[in-house]
Amino acid sequence: MPAKPLTEEQKFDAARLKALFQAQEGLTQAVLADDLGFANQSAVSQYLNGRIPLNVEVAIKFADRFRCSVSDFSPSLQNEINKIAKYCTEQQTPPETTADARSHLVASSFISAPEEKKILVETILQGVNSEWLDPDARAYLDSLELRILRWDQSRKSTLTSQRFKA
Repeated sequence: MPAKPLTEEQKFDAARLKALFQAQEGLTQAVLADDLGFANQSAVSQYLNGRIPLNVEVAIKFADRFRCSVSDFSPSLQNEINKIAKYCTEQQTPPETTADARSHLVASSFISAPEEKKILVETILQGVNSEWLDPDARAYLDSLELRILRWDQSRKSTLTSQRFKA
């Protein structure tokens, strides 16, 4: 049974892929076949010359090797990948602000932290003089707080100066 002919879109995808391949100076089809895990150069030639249609798996291999997006040579396969991705992961609403994102990151980090780190953070946040907190531990926590404040101020001033340069 003869192979189904490629659509015009698939032919254009192959032509765009071939142009990406030709832009790779010194790269041969044999080397590319080896890089992509194909048995021989023939498969590469068939994809590049539009003899066989690209599929998602192969398109991803080419995109990874050429360090580009699938959409650079096949917008239709990129759409297919996007549809698949939409249903593969739990969709989360993006935070509305940077502060929201930072709060979310801190909260999720706290939740997954070991218990001893949670106790330390709670002690710092609540400023409580726990029974186990001797004067040396209190001095260490105070020193740690000061270092964090200095680091934060330094980071903010660096960010501010970078904004003025841009």
